[in-house]
Amino acid sequence: MPAEYVTRTRIAVDRDGAEAALDFPRAAGKGKARAAAVRRLAVIYKVHARHPYRVNHYNPASPDAPLTTPDELHLDVSGAPERVARYLSAVPRYLARVEALATKAACIYGRWIRSAAGEEALEYTGASGARAYARRFRADAFAAVADFLGISALPRYIDPAAPMWDQAARIAWDVVKAEGPVSLYAMHDETEVEELLAAADRTPDPAAEAFERELAELRAAERRRSARLFAALDGEELPADEAPVEEAAAEDVVEDQEDEELPAVELTPVQRRWLHTAAAHPEGFLPASVNLRTARSLGAAGLVQWTRPQGRTVPVAEAVWKLDAGEVRITAAGRRRAAAEERERVVIVACGGRKAVYADGVRKGEPVIGARAGELYVGSYHRAARRAADVLTRNGRAGRVLILSAKWGLVELDRHILNYNLKAGDPGTVDGETLRRQAHELGISGAAVTVLGGRAYVSLARQVWDELDTPLAGTRGIGEQLARFADTYAPERRPAKDAIEAAVVEELPTAEGASEVIKDTVRPVRVEQLGEGLPAMAGTVRTAEIATPTGRRHHAAGRMSRRAVGRPCPPAGGQPSRQPDSCTRLTPRIRARCSRPCSSGSAIGSSCGSPSRRISSRRRRVVFIGTVGTSASTAA
Repeated sequence: MPAEYVTRTRIAVDRDGAEAALDFPRAAGKGKARAAAVRRLAVIYKVHARHPYRVNHYNPASPDAPLTTPDELHLDVSGAPERVARYLSAVPRYLARVEALATKAACIYGRWIRSAAGEEALEYTGASGARAYARRFRADAFAAVADFLGISALPRYIDPAAPMWDQAARIAWDVVKAEGPVSLYAMHDETEVEELLAAADRTPDPAAEAFERELAELRAAERRRSARLFAALDGEELPADEAPVEEAAAEDVVEDQEDEELPAVELTPVQRRWLHTAAAHPEGFLPASVNLRTARSLGAAGLVQWTRPQGRTVPVAEAVWKLDAGEVRITAAGRRRAAAEERERVVIVACGGRKAVYADGVRKGEPVIGARAGELYVGSYHRAARRAADVLTRNGRAGRVLILSAKWGLVELDRHILNYNLKAGDPGTVDGETLRRQAHELGISGAAVTVLGGRAYVSLARQVWDELDTPLAGTRGIGEQLARFADTYAPERRPAKDAIEAAVVEELPTAEGASEVIKDTVRPVRVEQLGEGLPAMAGTVRTAEIATPTGRRHHAAGRMSRRAVGRPCPPAGGQPSRQPDSCTRLTPRIRARCSRPCSSGSAIGSSCGSPSRRISSRRRRVVFIGTVGTSASTAA
């Protein structure tokens, strides 16, 4: 069969129902006509075929948002497994038959074009116009053949004086009539039908298998009991290997096997997500947002059960419509299975204060209305947290990323939300009850959660989850938090940083010992040796950790002041110094603390060429301005 007309998917069988899909290539505009013809054929085979609706990505807040439209190149087929298999087997044969008859009608039109009547009718029509008429005739002939094939109906009246390209229906009727009677329901191949059913994907049903096994055991017990009864009536003795045994009642057999553990069925990530969600719920209920197929699969595995409002427990497979909240509850086997399954990883990122604005137009500079949550926050802190979250979840392949908004709560990245100006902890912040309800509906209440945010957002998250992973715990500011984000999404920077710190600064026992070590490791450099590069090197910063007498460890960081290096200062006598390279002008604050006379003979406190030190006992900082090798060094 020609496969270019349609692409069939494998049949998915779930209990007594089956589903499949048909995709039609565009084929220069013929795909929609073929899909329409195949959809009419579904009535003959008594299956349900429909066009699914497209998913339009638009702003729902816009008044010009278009309505969803059906995808006319795709068909979803559902029905009994045997009927669906016959329908899928007949579709390519049916299309090949219709295409062949439409091609015959097109050949008749081609012969007419080459005749004298056709040349006269197309005398004033160009080549492009003639091709347009031919395409139009071919499309109308295909639709007419699909209407007449296998259906006893008369064509609609067509004026014989109309041009040939307007008489496609009449010619198609003549072609179909010459073909003879056709049975559309006999177009399938039984051998192919068996192959399609054998290759179908069947959802395992452990509950049905256990029922069939129990029923077979009960019937076997009844047959043995009947055989013993007739043997006793006939006066026969039973063989030794068939000695009478007290048979358990049928009710006892079924009751004993209710506690039998069902065979483990491999769960999909979505099924594991909702199973953990039900296990985390106080009453064990599944949310109403669960897909009906997922609920049926969990029910077939014996992990959830459906309790009707009247209090009667029925199999979830009997549900036809979407189940309401509070009807499907997890079973004891489901809780054991949830404890053994790996939890889904969810990374929650705190919202940001800086929001997206319009870049141009009449609203330039104003906040964007109805933007997606993943595009609304444009601050550097939020972007760094998002980069770290993408690394933790491997860009969505190993988990989900959500945003914890102070106003809207837990939102997904593709959800459209309105702009707001609110921080966590301010009046109007989302409450814990709303967060718990959102987590249950999103299916993350039982997930392994990591929070990337400050203490206020961690406190909000702890109202939902008792166990949290907080990588930012212990940080003392935004700087350290950004550094931890950078260590996550750029781990290659950490070894280099550790190597530099280990090579430049060693741990110092006391603050007083810091000045002696620094003094020994610094070599004074003449000013003219540095040249014009000294102002640029004045911004070089070295960091280290020093131990204070109190036992606390501080990060030593300083910045070389540009005012500490400048023009040479005059000596005490007021005359210019003959040695400008041996002294530098210091700030008044440092000059007042200087205890060495200038090497050029100036007064104490004016300036000196030796390295300067400033020690503050209150802050326990040692600030040293000097050079190590050819670079400026600061230890604080």
